[in-house]
Amino acid sequence: MTDDPTARPGESLLILGAGAVGCTSALAFARRGFKVTVIDRTGPGSGASYGNAGGIVPSASPLAQPGLPWQVPGMLVDPTGPLSIHPAELIKSLPWFLRFVMECSASRAEANSKALYALSGSAAPAWKDLIRGTPAETLLRDVGWLKVYSSEDGFKNHAPERDFLRRRGAPVEILSQDEVRQLEPNLAPIFVRGMLQPDGLFAVNPQRLVEAVATEAMAQGAKFLRETIEDLTVDPDGRITVKTNVTQHKPDRVMICAGAFSKRFAQALGAAPLLVAERGYHAMFDRPEKCTTRPAFWVENSMVLCPMEQGVRLTTQSEFNGLTAGPSYRRLNRLIPKAMEMMPQLNSTVRDRWMGHRPATPDSLPVLGVAPATPRGFFNFGHNHLGLTLSAISAQVAVDLWTQAGLSENIPISAYRPLR
Repeated sequence: MTDDPTARPGESLLILGAGAVGCTSALAFARRGFKVTVIDRTGPGSGASYGNAGGIVPSASPLAQPGLPWQVPGMLVDPTGPLSIHPAELIKSLPWFLRFVMECSASRAEANSKALYALSGSAAPAWKDLIRGTPAETLLRDVGWLKVYSSEDGFKNHAPERDFLRRRGAPVEILSQDEVRQLEPNLAPIFVRGMLQPDGLFAVNPQRLVEAVATEAMAQGAKFLRETIEDLTVDPDGRITVKTNVTQHKPDRVMICAGAFSKRFAQALGAAPLLVAERGYHAMFDRPEKCTTRPAFWVENSMVLCPMEQGVRLTTQSEFNGLTAGPSYRRLNRLIPKAMEMMPQLNSTVRDRWMGHRPATPDSLPVLGVAPATPRGFFNFGHNHLGLTLSAISAQVAVDLWTQAGLSENIPISAYRPLR
């Protein structure tokens, strides 16, 4: 079986990472009869999966788009803008940024849009299939995803996103000012337009959702270990040895689902993916008596207010400053008055602040496929802003691809290949 590329039920599978991607993969493979063990230094859903906006939303709009490089300087000098790049990180990750600029061409953006929607368009059904009949179902709301615009110029400037969605055939509803008010009467009456994606789902507590998936995986026989991964090596027989702070593991198969921390593990298995840590932030507020029913994304300010079960969450910002630097809440704090403007009944006292690392690729596409160094390894990381959205469909694709069960012809798997 040394060179056998086909993963088979009954084999032992070690998954590195217990975020949304790792836990959904654990459940999917455990149900197929694999002996699954998941390793993470913290518990399920404790990283980037903890702090996101809770959206499971079809996306057809890659971050790299025509004209974007010319907008970056303005974003960087705006104290409340959506983007910040530390100079040292720019130098360190220069190959990533150069590739990002290349991906901004019209032809590349269109190709990436098609590949992104091929996965995300099936994200909500994949999630529903994965958790059907389990307690996790109670944590998803079928309420769609709302974007709101406070000016006609803002609405017009973001037409490319709507065009991407329409070309992919995604359902989109354009709302007037009155329709926004009817849909979300507890938002301030400052929004002149809205865009609703009715097929989006909302996880009212993303961490609890991931924990519930992990619990179901354990019911299917999966094990979860709190260990820190120190090293990966490929042995002469093609098997992978994983050294942790506790012991050495030598399973039949290894899957890398470690998000922004995946790069060094992928390098050990024969790939050098262009992957950087894009840091995101959130602030938590007490939930007011009159609240929204779904996340609302204020487009001009690149911020989302999310009515989580534990309070209202403000999520925002793309910051490039590596994996080790401490958080900088300056831009987040400057957006808190905007949150009050968006929902005046919100208590201005911030209960909690958080920063997490998103795994960003230049083309906005995940790295999904068999490891180049050995068919006993598999990559499933690099989901950018869409880790929660794409986790269940990526797990489904991983099972079908690695077991050679047959992929849907609508999945352009070469677009996600590790060596691209």
